[in-house]
Parts: sequence; structure tokens; C-alpha cells
Amino acid sequence: MSANPVLALAPRLQRAGGRDGRTTTALAATAFTVSTALTLSVVGALTGFVERAAHPVTELEREAGSFYVVLAVTATILLVVPLLTLGGAAARLGVARRDARLAALRLLGATPREVVGLALVETALQGLAGAVAGTALYGALLPVWTQVPFQGRAFTAGELWVGVPVVLAAWVAVPLLAAVSGAVSLRRVVVSPLGVAQRTTRPGLRAVRVVVAVVAVGAFMVVSAVGQMAAAVLITVLLTGLALAFLTMNAVGPWVLGVLGRLQLRWARTPAQLLAARRLLDDPRAVWRVVGGLGLASFVAGCLAVVPVLAGGGGDPVGDVVARDLLTGALLTLGITFLLAAASAGIAQAAAVLDRRRELALARLAGVPGELFDQVRRREVLVPLLVVSVGSAVAALVMFFPLFGLAAVTAPSGILLLVGCLGGGVAMVLAATEASRPLLRRVLADTVVRAD
Repeated sequence: MSANPVLALAPRLQRAGGRDGRTTTALAATAFTVSTALTLSVVGALTGFVERAAHPVTELEREAGSFYVVLAVTATILLVVPLLTLGGAAARLGVARRDARLAALRLLGATPREVVGLALVETALQGLAGAVAGTALYGALLPVWTQVPFQGRAFTAGELWVGVPVVLAAWVAVPLLAAVSGAVSLRRVVVSPLGVAQRTTRPGLRAVRVVVAVVAVGAFMVVSAVGQMAAAVLITVLLTGLALAFLTMNAVGPWVLGVLGRLQLRWARTPAQLLAARRLLDDPRAVWRVVGGLGLASFVAGCLAVVPVLAGGGGDPVGDVVARDLLTGALLTLGITFLLAAASAGIAQAAAVLDRRRELALARLAGVPGELFDQVRRREVLVPLLVVSVGSAVAALVMFFPLFGLAAVTAPSGILLLVGCLGGGVAMVLAATEASRPLLRRVLADTVVRAD
């Protein structure tokens, strides 16, 4: 094969997936659309605050413009990892079925370069479609964002518009992210296509991930406790540490779920409990893709639980405006984060059903009742969901203890915000995962079991 046959095979490979392939493509494009639209919205808000700080109109903008920019940068960092997580998850949708097809091509003589080329073309096209659709959605959301006032006045659509260069950069960056994520997921196909065909179990996760996480959290707490540092340097270090903490969560989360799976397997007493524990233990990464978004959102909620305390206000008109804006920004950040978590969970759960299509269909033909599949699906998600959400929020509170102490958990407003966010987030994610039930019913109703 040459480069041209690779490009020619890409749409044929997609069509070979049939209805399930089209569903996977639609889910991936939807995820890229949501992540692109919200990313452009966040960048637009950041540039809007920067523009106001550079060209202040009111007294508040002149006095506190730089402070608002710092807050906007903080919100951007809090949102960028969930956004990237959703985009990366979109690129890995249907990875098991795609691995099986590409592994078959490898066994038939296709070179690793050709296999990677096919995957890159497929995922990049999905990313490009999502980026274009996401830009349109971003434009549709601009009137919504202009209804949210900051600094005593609402933003105009022009202030929130990122500009054509940023849009074009998004159209390049999103397909690139999709292609890189897709290429990383193909390591098993390139190295050992026979292992993919035989469904060889991946190696287990190592506890070194926890060591890395503890070091990152400890470094953040030490830096937070240093009060003599210059304000600008301290803010930079804290934001960098916060970003690193987000990244370590994705490394530690699957390991924690693996430990949880072993505990559930030990305590299992019913078939549903046993199957849910086995699924969690066999592939904790897949379950993390469902609940990881809520973990990141819960971490953000823990970080922002102190905001109601800080936004108490003191009778000063300017201070009251800043306090109100601080609370508004926190609630907006939390809302976007939990929306991303729900979208990520729903899409990942649907993809998991498609990836297990053959396993589910064979079990159904063997006589496993349909109700058991629903019980397993719920148990597989519910316990990890609760553990991850509560654990992530507690981790955030511990990390910020040197800065805020127990203010977030002793003030009624902080507790109310944290509990409300966690409860609402869990409900949203559970509702999103329930959306995959019709897809599961369709898979179970199919009496023809495909090889992939």
C-alpha cells in the first residue's frame, strides 16, 4: 500500500463498521463539538477580561482589572483539563473495535505505518468535523454568555469573540489532538496485532502512580505555605501546581479503581456484584473514562468551595461587585465542569457498550437475562462514581488547606456549595449513563454476532 491507498481505505473502514460505526462517529463528533465550543467560550472570556484590563472604562476595571485576569486564568486552568479529557476520550471511542479491524489488516500484511495512517485519517476527520460544528455552537452560545454580567456590566459579543486566527488554530489543534490520541491508542495494534485479535489482557497498573500523586500534592502544599514569595511568582507556581495536580489525577484514578475492583470482588455476593467487580478489575481505565470527568469536576468543586466565604462582602460597593463576580464565576466554572463530566460519562458509557458488543451479544445468546446487564452496568459505575467524586473533593480540600484552612468545610455556605455540586454532579452523570440503555437494548436484540 502507498499513501493514496491508505487514504482510500479510510472511508471504507468507516463504512465497514455499519450502524455501530456510524454511532461511534456521531458520538466522537459530538464530543469534539462540545469541547471545541466550550474551549472557545473560555478563551473568549479570558480575552475579554484581558481587553478590559488593557482598556478600562470604569473605575472598577482600572482598579481590579488585573485581579479579574488572574481569576480568569485560574478558571481557564480549572477547565482546560476536563476539556482536554473529553476531547481525548472522543478520539478513543470505539477503540476496541477499531483495534480489531486494524489488527486484522496488520495480520494480512499491512505495515505499522499504514495502520497508523488509517487511524490518523479517521480520527482527524472526526476531530475536524467536531471543530467546525463546535465553532458554530460557540457562535450560537455568544448571546447566552452576554447575559452574564461581570464588573458591573455585561460583555458584548465582540468582546467575547476570539477572532478568526484563534478559530483557525482550533480547527488545526482539535484534529491534531484527535490524531495524537488515536495514534497512542494503537500501540498494541502496531506492536502485537495477534495479541489484539486474541484479546490479550493489558498489564496491570502500578502503585508508582500513587507515589507521583503524593509528591505532586505535597509540593503544592509546601509552595502554598510559603508566604514570603512575591505575589506574581506565588500565583504562577500555584497555578502550575494546580495544573500538575489535574494531570496526576488521570494517572492515579485508574489505579484507585483497580484497587476498588479487587475489594468489590472480595465482597461480591450476587452475580451482578461479581460481574461488575470483574469488569472494573479487568479494565479500570475504561471505567475511569466514564467517571473520571466527575472526578475532575469534584476536584474543581473542592477548590472553589471556599469562594462563598471569600465572597462574603463587607459593605463596600466595589467589594460587593467583586464578591458577586467571584461567586458568579465560580458557579459558572462549576456548571461547565459538571456539564463536561456528564457529557464525557454518557459518551464513554455508550462507547463501552459498543466495544463490548460481541461479549454482550454472546452472553445474551447464552441465556443471561437482560435485567442482569442493567444491574451490572449500574453497579459498575455507581460505586466508583461515589468514591471518585468524594475522594477528589477531599483531595482538593487537603491541597488548599495551607491557603484557606478549614474555611471551606466550616462555613455553611461552603459546605452547601460542595455538597450541592457533588450531589448534582453524581445525578447528572448517572442520568447521562442511563442514556446508553436503549443502545444496550439494541445490542442485546441483535441475534447476529459479528467477529469484531
